[in-house]
Amino acid sequence: MNKKIILFIVLGIMLPFSWVVADDAALVKEKCAACHGDDGNSKDGKVPSIAGFSAEMIEDTMEQYKSGDRSARKYKPKDGKETDMGEIAKGLSEDDTTKIAAYFAAQKFIPVKQDFDAELAKKGEKTHKKKCEKCHSDNGTNAEDDAAILAGQHREYLEKEFEKIANKERDVPKKMKKRFKKLTEDQRKALIEFYISQQ
Repeated sequence: MNKKIILFIVLGIMLPFSWVVADDAALVKEKCAACHGDDGNSKDGKVPSIAGFSAEMIEDTMEQYKSGDRSARKYKPKDGKETDMGEIAKGLSEDDTTKIAAYFAAQKFIPVKQDFDAELAKKGEKTHKKKCEKCHSDNGTNAEDDAAILAGQHREYLEKEFEKIANKERDVPKKMKKRFKKLTEDQRKALIEFYISQQ
């Protein structure tokens, strides 16, 4: 077959795909990047990194924010106006949510470099293995669990979310609620230390 014809066929297949990818990236930049970063790896301790999360998990979370089942706190990025995830989710169509979820799921999660207490992290590892590994497998790194990636998240974010769960400000699955309730404050602190130690 003529090389020019082959080239036209390849371009005919690839160009629409590249436009779709560019379109999704533009949507993410407009709606998400100010807080979560262009690739889903947050530079702000208050905001979670969501790169590499499963698309299903991201879509479910967005639905929870949209319905009000999950509370959202106000946040003002350095280069933007104050908003919250509830407002953002409600402003997205179902198609937008699907595109955003697929985009971030395709990105690579980069653990945050931060100081940690190695001794406390070892204690946290034991608690994780006993209480959390079943749903947050591979030490909290496996996105295929359709649960949040905990390992390598910002300390500030994890501390805030643990506090919200402890104060019943955030609803979580029944099993997690029971197990979390049984954890002592020291065990919770150790768990956070374990998760942030994975860099």
